[in-house]
Amino acid sequence: MIIGCDTPIEDVQTIYLTKESKTSVYLTRVIFEIFFKKNPEYRFFENYKKRQTVLLIGDKALEYKKDYKYVYDLSKIWFDKTGLPFTFALWCVNKDFFLNNKEKVNSFEYQLKKNVKEFFDNIENFELEKSRKDYLKNLDYGFDKKNIEAVKLFAKYLLEINLIKTLPDIRFTDGRVITVDGTQTFFNFEYNEAYHSTKAGAYTESLYKFTLPCKVDKLSKEKDEINILDVGFGLGYNVAVAIKVARENNPDVKINIISIEKDPFFIDRIKSMEIPEILTDEYNIIKNLQPSKIKINERYYNTYTYLEGNLNLLVIVGEGREIIYNLSKENYKFDAVFYDPFSPKVNTEMWTLDLFKVVKNLMTEKAILATYSASLPVRKGLIEAGFKIGLVEPVGRKSHSTVATINGEIPDLPEKEKKRLSTSPLAEPYRDECLCETKDKILEKYYQRINKY
Repeated sequence: MIIGCDTPIEDVQTIYLTKESKTSVYLTRVIFEIFFKKNPEYRFFENYKKRQTVLLIGDKALEYKKDYKYVYDLSKIWFDKTGLPFTFALWCVNKDFFLNNKEKVNSFEYQLKKNVKEFFDNIENFELEKSRKDYLKNLDYGFDKKNIEAVKLFAKYLLEINLIKTLPDIRFTDGRVITVDGTQTFFNFEYNEAYHSTKAGAYTESLYKFTLPCKVDKLSKEKDEINILDVGFGLGYNVAVAIKVARENNPDVKINIISIEKDPFFIDRIKSMEIPEILTDEYNIIKNLQPSKIKINERYYNTYTYLEGNLNLLVIVGEGREIIYNLSKENYKFDAVFYDPFSPKVNTEMWTLDLFKVVKNLMTEKAILATYSASLPVRKGLIEAGFKIGLVEPVGRKSHSTVATINGEIPDLPEKEKKRLSTSPLAEPYRDECLCETKDKILEKYYQRINKY
């Protein structure tokens, strides 16, 4: 893509823009408004004709650049200013279509990559002008770390000049997700949800929705030893961030963490993850977890453990409700609870009034439970289980997340939310008296109750 001008680019007042590529138009605006600090007039054209300044792409750029005294390659300007490649286009697929047709999409992706390789292996055999062959050879058809960094920077600039409303995450067909804060998470195909808020970022969510709301920083200063229950180990971010924050506030504090995880292969996923530099030390600990077994309330569980110095980390693998119940029978007590299963709509069995009652028995009087959920059934379930609840400022979305405690210090619940919880027919807890019902059965009974109103 080029800008063709009859005057030097710094003197341009009006630019005629092609409608053939929104990417090119947006890059043009970034170059002028961000890099050159100029605000020229933009006009669109339908058909090419000689103008003083024009944006051209593809074949038209190659054909008509001879018409202009000054020709500027936009991707070169971008590279000179950022040191990064520019991504002109991405092969994308609709999320719902992909989830319903994963094999078909993966097969197409494989064939697409194969075709690109075969084309360039045989490019000299095609009847193409040398200039076109050279042009095609100079394009990169991959999408590596530098490309990702460039797309994120481009999005940042677009946000600055109000061409987009929010920063995007970047999702891959293998389940990887680059979240808004640059840290990586994964999409779980069993639950059809990402492990973390992609709009907040994996690290940001762990810090501002779990670690700080549970006051791990304060606990580590005030106590010689802290005990944390992490419900939903997932990719380990909550644990890693908690260890980091606790040690930053008190290098000598003893940290005991029990984490619950359903997926027996979680370590494999973590080992394939790109670890954020800020958490390198903490993930070295997680990657050194050793397989073992533990007996809790006469039940044996596979576990992964790390015990060294002032850190005792235990990940228990199994069904969450059962593990929580058995822990309560062994009289465990925790100073903080990170409550982080998948969402209530897909993992409903982990969000019931009856399970919250058991969790409450695992908490000290001043302990705080933190969760990302803003669900009315969840909040009402916590209240009916005997907690007082409060709200945490939104991070990455409009809804406030939730904190709960028996008698600790948390933000007051706003009157507006109190009214919603007392008047909305949806503010009915999920129930699972035996801690054994399926998600579908729990939801079925929930809807039967709310439909009576």
